[in-house]
Amino acid sequence: MNRAEMLARQRKAKRLLSLLLFVAATLFSVWFIEFDIMEFLSGIPLFLNFLFVDFMPPNLDDLSKYLQPVLDTLAFGVVATVLSSVIALIIAFLMAHNTSPHPVVRVVLRSIISFIRNVPFLVWAAILVVLFGVGTMPGIFALILLGIGFLSRLYAESIEEIDKHAVEAVEATGATYLQKLRQAIIPQFMPGYISWTLFMFEITIRASAILGIVGAGGIGSQIKLTMDLFQYSSTATVVVIMIIMILVVEYVTQRIRERLL
Repeated sequence: MNRAEMLARQRKAKRLLSLLLFVAATLFSVWFIEFDIMEFLSGIPLFLNFLFVDFMPPNLDDLSKYLQPVLDTLAFGVVATVLSSVIALIIAFLMAHNTSPHPVVRVVLRSIISFIRNVPFLVWAAILVVLFGVGTMPGIFALILLGIGFLSRLYAESIEEIDKHAVEAVEATGATYLQKLRQAIIPQFMPGYISWTLFMFEITIRASAILGIVGAGGIGSQIKLTMDLFQYSSTATVVVIMIIMILVVEYVTQRIRERLL
């Protein structure tokens, strides 16, 4: 048996072992959570009946009352994106390996950002609602934390991927730290900054649309209200409004991205 055949058999054995492990993990998970396939299948007709009888069609009688929550949601997205992008930009420069002033600063900030990222934003929102009460502030704070955790890491990675030769050329002239940032790093980083910030705005709008479920305001509050009152056709209306709003925001940000980049 030659080396090529041995390698082929090893790859085949690894694929078979991976498949067996996947099947074993799936079967264990099904057993562990006591998943009942028959109960799942029997629930599909109930779900379809609820969707097409109780939930649909949307109630379009009073669309005007949803205007204020939509504007609140858009305002949440703008404020949270602007603040989080500014804070994340500062953090990113401090924790990127080629711009951080000291390794300890980089490690500490990466640990903090990792903690923020690993706590779901709905959990942050729920905690902040307990601290500040029901209203807009916990929602905005939760979105800012979401943006900081998301953008800081992406900004830092973008900074670390810039062309090192331009930075070295500026350093060779005896430039200071701020001059190096302004002349070599920021110009290369700006396209990534704009692109990721616009993408974050899309994410923020989606996230802010459901913050009302935990009492943090926005259009999501109408979902909770209508469902609590068993007004499912009105809930469908809110869902449709959310989908249209998100699609419009995606279209606008894409056009802005095309013009600026």
